[in-house]
Amino acid sequence: MKIGIDFGTTNSAVAAIGGDGSPLTLCLFPGERVQRSVLHQALDGEVRFGNAAFAHYVEDDMQGRLLRSLKAFLSQDVPKTQLAGKPTAFHELVSYYLGFLLRRVRAVTGREVTEVVLGRPVRFHAEPERDALALERLTAAVEQAGVPGARFVLEPVAAAHRYEHGLTRERIVLVGDFGGGTADFAALRVGPGRVGRDRMRDVLATGGVALAGDALDGRFVQTFLLDHLGRGTSVRRVQTEEVIPWEHPILRHVQRLYYLHMLREKGLEERLESVWRRSSDRIAIRRLIRLIFEDLGFPMAWAIETAKRELSQADPTVFRFDGFYDDRLDLELEVGLAALEVGAADMLEAYDDEVTATLERAGLRAFDIHEVFLTGGTSNVPFVRQLFARHFSSAKLRSADAFTSVCEGLALA
Repeated sequence: MKIGIDFGTTNSAVAAIGGDGSPLTLCLFPGERVQRSVLHQALDGEVRFGNAAFAHYVEDDMQGRLLRSLKAFLSQDVPKTQLAGKPTAFHELVSYYLGFLLRRVRAVTGREVTEVVLGRPVRFHAEPERDALALERLTAAVEQAGVPGARFVLEPVAAAHRYEHGLTRERIVLVGDFGGGTADFAALRVGPGRVGRDRMRDVLATGGVALAGDALDGRFVQTFLLDHLGRGTSVRRVQTEEVIPWEHPILRHVQRLYYLHMLREKGLEERLESVWRRSSDRIAIRRLIRLIFEDLGFPMAWAIETAKRELSQADPTVFRFDGFYDDRLDLELEVGLAALEVGAADMLEAYDDEVTATLERAGLRAFDIHEVFLTGGTSNVPFVRQLFARHFSSAKLRSADAFTSVCEGLALA
């Protein structure tokens, strides 16, 4: 049996081809078409994967270790981490997760997997050396997991395969695939007459930037939350009693919520406690300390994800975070799309530039594109869609399931 695996920074999914020749996303557990790309090691040492790992982490009051965004670490120079009592490289964690997906496929289908098509972003990283390193590590992880007959297909190209399924005429399509870690673009020819051919000849150009869902979470923090975490605070100097503005790199680092565990260092905690004692806004600094040292980055990110979904439906909305379990510290504030769009201006500019460059590499202009297929969670954000509407007109925008289009396209590839 051939399957497609979309191993994502935030979520993963697996698809196969059904009896009618159409792609079918597999429910690896009842009702679960998508699995979170996470591992959890409980206090008793048991390691779980996917949605079950996330559920146990929450049920255990966020005890143990939750490892997330494994794909994002493939291009990074990071030390090994401890898992089940032994040092483990991040590509090994990826192999364990892929092994989990394969075991579940066998369990739910009762069939052996003979061929696997995996997605990969156009660019893991802007630097070619790091991009190559990430692909090398992912390849090693695939081999270590024992994935049979594995090959890689660019994720936006896979999304195009899914879009192509069911078309009755040839089209030139621009695909925008917005994951957790990367946003990828591809211009290509699709149509029923091209199925089964060498599809790389149909790919006119590709592009990508390492800015997507996780980065938008960071812009949300920067736009709405940093003032509640110490930005703008003043502190009293220890020796002179002079009051000065407090500035610290931590206010930049804290925007990367899924990496907060890497900041937990006793020296930093002691310095922040000293700032708290001398601060003009002790509530804000206490929030910052607890966010970092009580492992609240994940719950904060989940609250942001809820607010982003609500903003896609109703603007403005109310952001709520009660993970501090303290009425003085918990947050409830109005957030709006206009302010978030301003905060994410650098991301939108990067998307605009990369789409323009992709069209130029393809030798196309905007009116040459028949349809624009957008997929991935961030593609649902209104101002992201508006960017493409301005380029190509809203009448050309198409969508499908934001979280399974790529895996189903990989099964077709």
